[in-house]
Amino acid sequence: MAEPNAAYRSVLLAELELHKAEFTLLREEILHSIDAERQALNLSIVAVGAGLGLAPYIMSQNALIILLLFPLVFHVILWEMLSSIREVSHISTYFIGTLIPRVNAILDELGDNRHNSIALGWEIHIATLPIKKRELLIKSLTPTRHWMPILAIAALLIAYSILASGANYSPPLSEIVLILLNLMLLVWAAIQNTMTASSSMQQANKLRQIWSRVDTKTNYQQNPRPPKNDTKK
Repeated sequence: MAEPNAAYRSVLLAELELHKAEFTLLREEILHSIDAERQALNLSIVAVGAGLGLAPYIMSQNALIILLLFPLVFHVILWEMLSSIREVSHISTYFIGTLIPRVNAILDELGDNRHNSIALGWEIHIATLPIKKRELLIKSLTPTRHWMPILAIAALLIAYSILASGANYSPPLSEIVLILLNLMLLVWAAIQNTMTASSSMQQANKLRQIWSRVDTKTNYQQNPRPPKNDTKK
């Protein structure tokens, strides 16, 4: 490939600096999301411990309804954790599908001799690691930190059931409604958690299939972005 003229080269260098800043900001956003997810996990652990620890006092005050209101907090925490997962997944998809191919295409046009290596290749390396369908299914169902709010909700409902049964307590209609609501939300939360994990892994599998066909330099120059049909399926 012929060397670009000075004006075009300066445009490419400016675009490269723009992508560098973009990559840095988005990586910081990923770290922020991971940190927020970690804080939500810590909050879940503290909250479930506090809820179970106060159970005897709640029972003595005949205020078991608190154990049915407490799980609503964990639904909010879980939603925030799943939102963080989706955000990280979207950024990673953008890196692999758009930003990294474009950066490498620019470097090729500038005549950078990378000996067929991929700049910013760590994201590509992770995306192209082989994974079997069985592993995909197991990872989707394996309990992870994102299941902590769900387990906390289940623990509080079980604590309510044990305390109410031990005291021969007959729940009023309002508490029965809350029990049913919590059970429905519990099932919904488990489904959402599984679907989010499965969706992230399926997207990673699509990107893995795209990059397994990439021939480093040649494909960067001829096709700096992955085929549109592959990314939208």
